[in-house]
Amino acid sequence: MPALRARPAGADRGRGFTLLEILVVVVIIAVVTVIAVLSVGVLGTDHGLETERDRFTDTVAAATEQAGLEGRDFGIWFGPGRYEVLAYSQRRDRWESLPDDRLYAAHELPAGVSMSLEIEGKTLLLGAEQANATRAPQVLLYAGGETSPYRLTLVRDGTDHRFGVTGQADGTLVVTQPGSSP
Repeated sequence: MPALRARPAGADRGRGFTLLEILVVVVIIAVVTVIAVLSVGVLGTDHGLETERDRFTDTVAAATEQAGLEGRDFGIWFGPGRYEVLAYSQRRDRWESLPDDRLYAAHELPAGVSMSLEIEGKTLLLGAEQANATRAPQVLLYAGGETSPYRLTLVRDGTDHRFGVTGQADGTLVVTQPGSSP
């Protein structure tokens, strides 16, 4: 009978990979793939900024339509980090909030999003609201369907992510995508 020789430790390791080693490699590849997919999604688009753009354009379109249907003027008041749709009351001769309508109620921009408003080529300073002060809208939405022309720019602070919304005199809205010219 041939004599059995003892093999040195680690001599079988050259034959292949263990199941545990293969699983570790698969997990590493999966993690790297997930990170790559998420980073492309985060760096490629800003869904929060798109949501704010869509909310603003939907609000303005609805207010423009409602102004025509009701035969009264609406307006948009902009403050630092917020905006609100107001309606003109002829009976009281002033602009009033519409607290019963969630779409037109004051809307705060989320943290990290800022806006600038340009009217007639001049950027307006959106100052703080004063207590008991009568608010007048910077943008008017007339009952006849016209609007005062303006350009609103929404920006994600600290990035180059931005959207422009241009309100034209005929009441149409033009959305400028990132990287395109107005």
